[in-house]
Amino acid sequence: MTRSIPVFALITAATCATSAVADLYTDAAGDIFDAGLGNLDILGAEVSNDDLNLYVSVEVAADVTSVNWGKYLLFLDTGEGGAVSGSAGNDPFNNPWNRRVTAADGIDAFVGSWIDGGGGSLAYTWNGGGWDDNGNFGVDIGGGGELGTISWTISLDALGLAVGDSFAFDIATTGGNDNDPGIDFLSTDVVQAGWGENSSSPMAVSYTVVPAPGVLGVLGLAGLAARRRRN
Repeated sequence: MTRSIPVFALITAATCATSAVADLYTDAAGDIFDAGLGNLDILGAEVSNDDLNLYVSVEVAADVTSVNWGKYLLFLDTGEGGAVSGSAGNDPFNNPWNRRVTAADGIDAFVGSWIDGGGGSLAYTWNGGGWDDNGNFGVDIGGGGELGTISWTISLDALGLAVGDSFAFDIATTGGNDNDPGIDFLSTDVVQAGWGENSSSPMAVSYTVVPAPGVLGVLGLAGLAARRRRN
């Protein structure tokens, strides 16, 4: 016996059963000037999205739940323009936290996070002449053994992103003071010079915001249902 299933039921089942697949990025272990700074040594990252948020998780070479210091930075180049060295009076920096980091491209959005004091994150977007502070949205930290993770859930709207947008990005680790450099970058294995020196990001990795998998399933099932109705 053939039994018809309502299109709504098909759509609901497909939407509930589907989850996003993350893009994976790797970084060399030990590519920092001081081997004792495992909490600042990036090993890799995962990035994914749904219709509302960008999800970023960074793995480092120390349990950050037991190391109560370190700052973690996300730089995004989402289009033409952006903050470059000298913008907003922060020469030679291109970020609202005045970290000693230069980048090959203008920075359009920035996230800065801390893990001390319960942790937190601030998101900023470049308005052409300065940085707009989009507020504190928190940070998730985890760890065990010799590894730790720092994870963000960031509103796509807060970053000025939408489905279909591609952007170059980088993730950096740094200390807690103005003028501290990037200690490690996701997108390069070049060892940075260390405290008191400049650091540089090539912004050499990228990501594209994709439609949520459930939406793709809905569209496919809706098309199938339409074809069945026409037959």
